Amino acid sequence: MTEQQIRTTTNGLQNTALLDEFCAGEPGGFMDCYVVLDGTVLRVGNSALERSWDLGQSIPTVVSLKNKATNKEWFAAEETSDWLRTVDRRYAFYNSSLFTGDRLGIAVRTVRDDDHGVAREHLKVEVDLTFEASEVRWTHIIYPGVPILRSFVSVTLNDRVEACGPVPAQKSESAGLEAPHLRELEGGYQDCFPLEPSHCGWKSVEFVDVTDDMDNLVTASTGLFSRREQRFMKGNLVSVQDHLSKDGLTLIKEGPTALGYLGGVESDFFIKGQNVFTTGWSFGRGDLEKSKTLTTYGSSVVLWSGEETDALSALNEYHGAIHVFDPEKDAFVMSNTWGDQSSDGRLSEQFLLEELEVAQKTGVTLYQIDDGWQNGTTANSINPGGAWGKGYYESNPDFWRVNPTRFPNGLEPIVASANAKGIRMGLWFSPDSLNDFENWEKDSDTLIDLHKQYGISAYKLDGIEFTSKIGEENLTKLMQRVLTGTNRGVFFNMDVTAGVRSGYYGQLQYGSLFLENRFTGKFGGWPNYYPHRTLRNIWMLSRYYPTYRLQAEFLNVHRNTDLYPDDALAPSSCGLEYALAVTLFANPLAWMEQTGLNEESVETLGRVIPRYREVQSEILSGHVLPIGNEPNGTTWTGFQSITSDHSGYLLILKEHNSEPAHSYQLWDLRGKELKLEPVLGAGQQSGATVDETGNTVFQLDGLFAYALYKYTC
Repeated sequence: MTEQQIRTTTNGLQNTALLDEFCAGEPGGFMDCYVVLDGTVLRVGNSALERSWDLGQSIPTVVSLKNKATNKEWFAAEETSDWLRTVDRRYAFYNSSLFTGDRLGIAVRTVRDDDHGVAREHLKVEVDLTFEASEVRWTHIIYPGVPILRSFVSVTLNDRVEACGPVPAQKSESAGLEAPHLRELEGGYQDCFPLEPSHCGWKSVEFVDVTDDMDNLVTASTGLFSRREQRFMKGNLVSVQDHLSKDGLTLIKEGPTALGYLGGVESDFFIKGQNVFTTGWSFGRGDLEKSKTLTTYGSSVVLWSGEETDALSALNEYHGAIHVFDPEKDAFVMSNTWGDQSSDGRLSEQFLLEELEVAQKTGVTLYQIDDGWQNGTTANSINPGGAWGKGYYESNPDFWRVNPTRFPNGLEPIVASANAKGIRMGLWFSPDSLNDFENWEKDSDTLIDLHKQYGISAYKLDGIEFTSKIGEENLTKLMQRVLTGTNRGVFFNMDVTAGVRSGYYGQLQYGSLFLENRFTGKFGGWPNYYPHRTLRNIWMLSRYYPTYRLQAEFLNVHRNTDLYPDDALAPSSCGLEYALAVTLFANPLAWMEQTGLNEESVETLGRVIPRYREVQSEILSGHVLPIGNEPNGTTWTGFQSITSDHSGYLLILKEHNSEPAHSYQLWDLRGKELKLEPVLGAGQQSGATVDETGNTVFQLDGLFAYALYKYTC
């Protein structure tokens, strides 16, 4: 990592010459990424994008956003910016309680970074602004060659202000820093996009987590920009397209779902006329007085041009930039016993050794021991009186030592057996939420030590409950410290099933998402596992979220069949192989006790999983998109993984449907002749003709049938 300071002044910015020599290469630039300070105008860009701001006023103001590939300028000129022009200023960000008085100083520097080894290497531009009340670090991240820019605002309360007490709110007005004509945004905003085109439409996408209770995870809505219309939007994504030029941009709020809002946040975006603001700081002065420094949720912009495929491809590039696909950590078949609902009741050395014997036969690559391996007792235990979410160390100072009763020889015999079978080991862990995760360093030491002692490669993080932005940032520090302390030898499965957590677009780039708990036994009074519902959630998310970062469960479908009387869509009606098949374009999770499988089931998994593993990394490293109809248990549906312009994979899924064939519209294959290679399932086609509308026909016999094909063209 390299760092270079561009310019530091004590009273605003001096008028300086264009710093081309600084941006021509390292350390001021990185590959095609650059930062230029031209007088008071700061420009950040690469070969695909450039965005600029004027630093001449106390708070930076928005100037330009350009798509270099199409020469498209997205921002309105000062004299044509509609209602914002009346105040002659367009603040890049704003918070009425934190930016008080005149700006006292400014510094700009660059850092080359890779976010603890999980991201594409990139250029980070840090702009430090000093106010009477606070120190502000305004950060921009840009990646080589792609039209993606991410921005964050970090605030540190000034010590001298704390000593004198809070600055009165009216101070900001006397300094001329009021948010002009933005009474709707009294809490401030993180980013400002004053759009120029007159004929634009928008599409917003809202995600839902807390999947123990929720089973409709994606909702999209569309509209047109109108000069007099204003609206608040909940949702991490807003895509905008100029209907005349076909240029588009996607705005991303890097924060939780609406179920995880903190600190008075009520929305993610605000639209007024043709102006879009990223809203919701999630913290204020009170939080800063406790934590000293906090950072807003990220605000990102991704540029594209063309059709929906182009928009989704650009969004996929964003995901691939913040989390680079790693076959060792992003392509696996995990087993976890919790799905059979024995809780921690069966955990013992002998039980796990027997589990690993079967796991070797079924082809599982990663075995995770859930709650119960540890010395302390949680509320999930069959034993009463356990802690949950917080207070673990208060209840038992040795909470996270290996349970000596269940594992008198430690985990060594289990790890040795797994290593001999080529199976990696993972553990469940619940960070202590007490006082906003004040024990995050102690927790990270525990995880680092477990990795060093046992070679643990994956940690499922559960029992998380944020009460403020402080807790969220402390949990992020925990993960970052573990990555550093293990030389990036681990990854995290982030549970999004309950609690106030980070959702899909929060600080979750350090691992995958444990998407949902589903059971064939009674859960809240009734069984809630149906393969088509799991399929639907993957299918809905895949349009906007990389499926290699999703864990999707399949269960032992032969358990609890009496709880699905006369149900045509029951798990047992689908069969185990089909239940596994619906998860193949995510990371399959064998949510079951391996020792509970009958011989036929072991043979089935032992036949399918090893063959799947031969192609899993290639499938998941491609751009996975949904095809067919939205799953509901009775449709033809599936997925397409685009691995290159001339190749990919297709998963054709036929639910409880009696039709012998179905027409699918495929992505980016209009007018192509496909050569099909059957990989798994009942598919027997060797080729397919895609017409000029992108449609082609697939055949399958029977109910709950599937075909996994590799295609070339």
